Amino acid sequence: VLEKLKGEKVILNLRSGDKEQVKIVDVVGNVLIATTDRRFKFVSCDCICAVIADCLDVISARFDLEY
Repeated sequence: VLEKLKGEKVILNLRSGDKEQVKIVDVVGNVLIATTDRRFKFVSCDCICAVIADCLDVISARFDLEY
């Protein structure tokens, strides 16, 4: 699922209880690569409890729709 969200801004709910708004760059193996504030973050997928994405953004990007 994370690979399909490449380029999207999402909110990650981490196992630590922290929430981070990031833009997904890539997923390599079990590691999510994301950016925030012009910095790269590398997050183990095992540490991610949930991903919150804007449905309209995801659907429109997936089907090349404009809204």
